[in-house]
Amino acid sequence: MENNRVPAERDRRVIQRYMVWWSNRTFVPPTDVLELPDKIVVMVEVAGMRASEINVSLIGRELTISGARERPSLPATAYHQVEIGYGEFQVDVQLPQPVSRESVSASYRDGLLVVELSKVSDGQHVVIPVNSEDNEAR
Repeated sequence: MENNRVPAERDRRVIQRYMVWWSNRTFVPPTDVLELPDKIVVMVEVAGMRASEINVSLIGRELTISGARERPSLPATAYHQVEIGYGEFQVDVQLPQPVSRESVSASYRDGLLVVELSKVSDGQHVVIPVNSEDNEAR
């Protein structure tokens, strides 16, 4: 009796090579956080989007970048490799120190979102005037 069966391990490799798993799970785009002497720079690789499809918000020391990258509509075809993430995404970055809300900028070019945040020292000296309700002219 001849056994024409391929070993189970090989079956798995052949099946995985051509199988595509579709899901609605979110993807996490590659993100870099750089600390320079005067600012923090966050770079997120989100090619294939428009700037209007990307949301950036800052609450306290948490920077949130979110959006949705749509899968291009292609005629039914066989996929041999699928690595590009599509769907909704959200990146939360805990900033290493406080930043100035007045000098935050975000730009998107060639698939790369760059957010620059000016640092504020934790021990920044702030002079706070004291107002008096008493009559100062004594």
